[in-house]
Amino acid sequence: MSPPPALGAQQQRRGRALLLCGAVVGIVMAAAGLVREPPVPQSAPSVSSATSPPAGLPSDVVARVNGRLLTRSEFERALAVEVAGGEVSSAATRRRVLDRMIDEELRAQHGVALNLHLNDPRIRMDLATIVAESVVAATAQETDDTHLRNYFEAHRQRFAQRGALRVQHIWVAAIEGNLGEAFTRARTAARLLREGEAFSVVAEITGNKPPRELPSTVLSPDDLGSLVGRAALNAVLMLAPGGVTDPVRDTGGFHVLRVVTRKALSPPTFEAARLDVEAEFAAEQARRALADNAAQLRRSASIEQVEFEP
Repeated sequence: MSPPPALGAQQQRRGRALLLCGAVVGIVMAAAGLVREPPVPQSAPSVSSATSPPAGLPSDVVARVNGRLLTRSEFERALAVEVAGGEVSSAATRRRVLDRMIDEELRAQHGVALNLHLNDPRIRMDLATIVAESVVAATAQETDDTHLRNYFEAHRQRFAQRGALRVQHIWVAAIEGNLGEAFTRARTAARLLREGEAFSVVAEITGNKPPRELPSTVLSPDDLGSLVGRAALNAVLMLAPGGVTDPVRDTGGFHVLRVVTRKALSPPTFEAARLDVEAEFAAEQARRALADNAAQLRRSASIEQVEFEP
């Protein structure tokens, strides 16, 4: 049964707000060097299983590993990904998925026992990213027309130079799933471009063939977003001509983009600048939420630090 039209529109606006803030926090954390593999999509279709829990396990649990419960919902999401990739939802597939989940849980527990969450920078960055995403998602406002139009009117001149744009694009692929190596190359690409190195040289030594080639012509924000995704578009929309984005995570790698030109909107209208307004509104929400969260954590923490001479 479909929801009433008003409720459906409200849910769509809420979903769009969370999508925008999620994209923005990805940019914020990438700027700090914090990246991680994306989680299994929550919208993955549920795949029913005839597996019965053994005696002693709750009905919504598929395994207990050293006391840690693996839930049936986690299992069904993992199974759904396999089925979406062409696997048959057979007993053998279900056993293989569950075995993999148990092995992953054992490795995770072993990592905690080795204090990797305290000593491994990648794991610490992953934890910081997850917390940041949850903070931003929990505080996201609905980006309906009222919020956006008020924000636009309060900052109208800020959007006066933000029309169609031409960008240069470097795609850095995660070869054989090596996300850390790809991020290092992407960060190097951004640094070299900011230092004035020739784009063609930087692209040659750091980049890979992109899934979709960008034309060298002027593109509208809508057209650019359809080619590189909303997170990368949000990063570009924050920049003036000559600006270079931090690495922006996408499926299979990272985008690094440099703004070559931007056409002015004179005078800017809300309709023409809407994507800009949405991106900046979400970015401001994310920055405020993360700053408030950091302040709250600091108030309840014991911190000793050195002082630096001016």
